[in-house]
Amino acid sequence: FKLHDFGFRGVSSVESASIGGCAHLVNFLGTDTVAAMVCAKRYYNATKISGHSIPASEHSTMTSWGPEGELDAMRNMLESYPEGLVACVS
Repeated sequence: FKLHDFGFRGVSSVESASIGGCAHLVNFLGTDTVAAMVCAKRYYNATKISGHSIPASEHSTMTSWGPEGELDAMRNMLESYPEGLVACVS
């Protein structure tokens, strides 16, 4: 979980997400790119779950709290998920 893949959000196609995300899974476990896990199973015969996700915020969910609410948004995220890893953007 040293590097989490959120790459599906910024690519041009499902195929691009699959290829890039599958390459990511060679070295890392963290991903939100489900297409990469499908690719790993279909083309590389992955027999175990090849990736795992963590609770993560997204820019619009954080900015919806407004400039003065940034601290409250972060606090809410950490209180909602008090254990384990989380990914927060602000």
